[in-house]
Amino acid sequence: MTRVFVTGVAGMIGSHLLDELLARGYDVVGIDNLSFGTLENISHNLSNPWFWFYQVDILDFERMNALAEGADVIVHLAAIKKTGEREPSIGTLRVNGKGTEHIFEAARIHGCKVIYASTSDVYGMSPDLPLREGGDLLIGPSMIKRWSYAVSKLYGEQIAYAYYKDYRVPMVILRYFGGFSPRSSFTWSGGHIPLFVDAILHNREVIIHGDGTQTRSMAYVTDLVEGTMLAMENEAAVGEIFNIGNDEELSVIETAYLIKKIANIEGALKLRFVPFEEVFGRYKDIMRRIPDLTKAKQILNYHPKVSLEDSIRLMIEAVQNKHRSD
Repeated sequence: MTRVFVTGVAGMIGSHLLDELLARGYDVVGIDNLSFGTLENISHNLSNPWFWFYQVDILDFERMNALAEGADVIVHLAAIKKTGEREPSIGTLRVNGKGTEHIFEAARIHGCKVIYASTSDVYGMSPDLPLREGGDLLIGPSMIKRWSYAVSKLYGEQIAYAYYKDYRVPMVILRYFGGFSPRSSFTWSGGHIPLFVDAILHNREVIIHGDGTQTRSMAYVTDLVEGTMLAMENEAAVGEIFNIGNDEELSVIETAYLIKKIANIEGALKLRFVPFEEVFGRYKDIMRRIPDLTKAKQILNYHPKVSLEDSIRLMIEAVQNKHRSD
């Protein structure tokens, strides 16, 4: 049996990945400091004899390194995602930078393969659409703190390549595009769809940043997990970067109306438009974000299976069921 060490195991992607790993017969050691992830997300697995959970921070190298011993693969999902200009960025830079260094050093010591979770944010404002793994990246001005997340993840990619080339640590970089599930954080760090679903079903205001014409490509979490498993199990993936997500593109405001339609909600949407400057300062939002999945399809045989409409339908059903049970 292969042992997988998962950081950020109690988060949205991590908890669903845990479900899939256990279902496929892996044993799993998972760590999370529970600053974003929740025990509720993994509670149904805590009694599983093939899963060991530890509340550990990836900045605690001694404890994290000891727990990684015996693992064949490390899936590194733990991160801090900064969303607003008023929030501090030191934590984002420290955790996503130093924490990733810790993961790769542990992998070097113990001979592990690493799956490193990067983000579509690293593409920045690239006009090269759809966004390709080999394309140039266009990051905005350094004085805008909103870029700290993208820069920290891009630094993590460079760490991954340094350990791969200098120390022969096998690794795969996954650039996740937006994803969601009923276990998403219902904050802006969890994406706009969970927030929109919750607001529309409860007849509250739907907050739109800017005019809502910016587009996103959002995937259901099972497609993100499937891409992660394919990268983990395919040796041809080693040393490569892959976009993982859904390549359906829809504007933010159109997504709100689609949710209303699928939920069969009567009446007008309560929309409130908030200028970008109020949330992000001088940061300019990325107006289009769509992945080129050609490489993942060719090498990993990755094909997203859940359409955006079906993903939204699953999200609506989950929120409605939770509301009925409360």
